[in-house]
Amino acid sequence: NMKKETIEKWIENAAPHESIVYYTGHLVEERDKIEIRHMGEAFWLAAQENKIELFQKKIKKGDTSTKPVYEYIARKLKDNEKKLKDNEKSNHN
Repeated sequence: NMKKETIEKWIENAAPHESIVYYTGHLVEERDKIEIRHMGEAFWLAAQENKIELFQKKIKKGDTSTKPVYEYIARKLKDNEKKLKDNEKSNHN
């Protein structure tokens, strides 16, 4: 798991459109582990600040006995994308 300092450094130094898989698994089911929750919150906060965007990709289907597996991905936004997202937010308030 990535530590908060490592996450912040990646967000600050990543090139526009650079992506990182920050977690593989089923995040909703595994958030009770404190280090996983803190990692997810750090990426979520950066997304709220329009520094990155978050998405997930299913890499394994689940069934009645197993959970699906996802890659949770953060992608650095370019400056003009940040401005567009900021404008979208201000238009909705």
